[in-house]
Amino acid sequence: MKITFVYALLTFAIFSSASFLSSARADVEPWKGNTVTSPIELGVLGGMNLYGDDANWSLLGTGAYLIADQGWADDIDDRVWAELQLGPAFFSQGGDNSTGLQYSVHLRWDFTYNEYWTFYGLGGLGGFVLPSSLGSDFTIHPRFGLGVEYQTKTALMFRGEISHEFMGVGIALNF
Repeated sequence: MKITFVYALLTFAIFSSASFLSSARADVEPWKGNTVTSPIELGVLGGMNLYGDDANWSLLGTGAYLIADQGWADDIDDRVWAELQLGPAFFSQGGDNSTGLQYSVHLRWDFTYNEYWTFYGLGGLGGFVLPSSLGSDFTIHPRFGLGVEYQTKTALMFRGEISHEFMGVGIALNF
């Protein structure tokens, strides 16, 4: 009984100190903060890919590296990331199911609204490595899109993204 009380007290102390440390940011005017973030972000996005006239499913692993922590605009809270997205694309045509690869290499420009919401634009190259049922082609094209991240009180973020060939939602973690 005494040990249970000690564990309960210790657990309460850890979670209390974690919540105090995670909410140390002062309130600032929207878009005007100076957010500090870890330089590596890893995550996963799942959603719909568009190839030609067909809508199919993709599961993309994401990896981003912070290349400009102050961004390019002086008066707003912005950052620039180099990001890679890569994962399986599941195609279905005429009852035949096959798997290809979807990829994207781009720059992502984040704009932080407040401590929870970050909006971003992305631009770079994307494409598919198609299965044999679709001609075994390697495609490459320009890729532009928009997205949003919702920051929780931990390193976990929820993320949504839309571009001309992919719409998806997922999670990301900062390291």
